Amino acid sequence: MAQRETHVSAAIRWCALSVGWAAIAGISAIIAGFAAGAIALVAFGADSITDGSASAVLVWRFRRERSGSHELDRTEHRAALAVGAILIVIGIYVSASAIAALADHATPEHSPVGLALTAASVLVLPALARAKLRLAGPLHSGALRGDGILSLAGAGLATGTLASLGLNAAFGWWWSDAVAALIIASFLLSEGTKTSRTAHRELNS
Repeated sequence: MAQRETHVSAAIRWCALSVGWAAIAGISAIIAGFAAGAIALVAFGADSITDGSASAVLVWRFRRERSGSHELDRTEHRAALAVGAILIVIGIYVSASAIAALADHATPEHSPVGLALTAASVLVLPALARAKLRLAGPLHSGALRGDGILSLAGAGLATGTLASLGLNAAFGWWWSDAVAALIIASFLLSEGTKTSRTAHRELNS
């Protein structure tokens, strides 16, 4: 029991850090992405904000457990449903934006702010994802696993954004930005569907 309490406290701490990071990086990336016409950067910002939203749900879920709530299973399943829905919504948004960019042959412009944010995220987000995924097992939390996947997807989007901006500058591969976003979107949709189905089945069992 004492070990679980330690894990719960750690989960609250890491999820709270995600909320703070999302507020800074997410909003800034969306503004910079729209200014530069970079779909992958906008997708990264949107993913960061949704990751922060999911993390906020997890802070609520684990604080309820720490306060001694007697409905932990239902709280966990509801949190997992919320995280799954967030994964699906952002996956659809990113897919639509990327397809529109491909259809319009949209070329991202150079964005110093975007480069700085994504470079920092390549370092920060994997650490957040690793901590959440490591805690999800001992806590038997599908919701926390889904939140960790969101952080991992954010790291992937950051890496893809950096790569696409570099490829476009070096070789004129304007489509690399949208393709990077589509790859991440498919991953988000798959994981969101899986998380939602599992949570729905367990909530109604």
